[in-house]
Amino acid sequence: MRCLLCTVVLVCAVSAAAAGGGTQPVARILTGAGPCGAASGFGSVWIAVYNTGRVVRIDPRRNRITRSIRVAKGVCPIAVGAGSVWVASDRTNLLYRIDPRRDRVMRRIRVAEWPAHVAVGLGSVWVSGYEVGTILRVDARTGRVSRSYKTGGNPSGMAFVDGRLWFTFGRGSAIGQLDLATGDVTQFPLGHDAPGFLEAIGGNLWTTTGDGYALRVDPQTGRVVRAFPIPGTPAQPAAAPDGTIWVAEKERNTVTRIDPIANVILDVSGAGRGALAIAVARRDMWVTSYAGSDVWRFKGDR
Repeated sequence: MRCLLCTVVLVCAVSAAAAGGGTQPVARILTGAGPCGAASGFGSVWIAVYNTGRVVRIDPRRNRITRSIRVAKGVCPIAVGAGSVWVASDRTNLLYRIDPRRDRVMRRIRVAEWPAHVAVGLGSVWVSGYEVGTILRVDARTGRVSRSYKTGGNPSGMAFVDGRLWFTFGRGSAIGQLDLATGDVTQFPLGHDAPGFLEAIGGNLWTTTGDGYALRVDPQTGRVVRAFPIPGTPAQPAAAPDGTIWVAEKERNTVTRIDPIANVILDVSGAGRGALAIAVARRDMWVTSYAGSDVWRFKGDR
């Protein structure tokens, strides 16, 4: 393990030819094969590495992995909140709670088949069960499942706006709003297929779709107000410190920057192989290379 931590980090300026122009990465950190989900918190960047089954903790001040925590193969969706790091595996169908003070897995919680996304809000951890059409609410203090909501379809990404839980139907063409009291689901058509990731940014909802778009949705009406073409297979959107919206794209290995005020695409830049998830830390953007074995760091405040 000591040797691993000595050799996994590579800090370098990447050439324009490698990055493909536009926004240039300022560092690349080796993680092991299949870096998937990304989150930030407790002064660190946390990467769930699918193939190795580890969660690596990166010190963003030094671009250095400080811990590599064995969890389970198939870990991907990861979130930080309620004093812990939460990560799920689609191989074990378990949710894991990591204590960031000890860098250890402290609890394993059985969840529904194929936990696609994890979110933290309202004192709970929420896990979407993609294959069985449920969203589970887990008490963040006790680690017990407090309620299972039947949503139907294939629930995927989740986000909170004004205390309301929104989610995407990964094999459909709509997003849903879940009434947490009654369990009722209201669907809102998107006009685009296979929405996946979902983020609450600046009072709006942002999702990406399998037919190659990033969509901004008004959470008051559920209507799409802007659609931005992202050729390939767009993945996670994220808000940068400078106010732009970044979208990772895993088929063509790119990141796209959007100006949400002018409603224009600013540039498209090269990223790692299978660019998938984005975390924001120390005013920079950290993009995982799911088909590769590293995380690319870009300046997020230009």
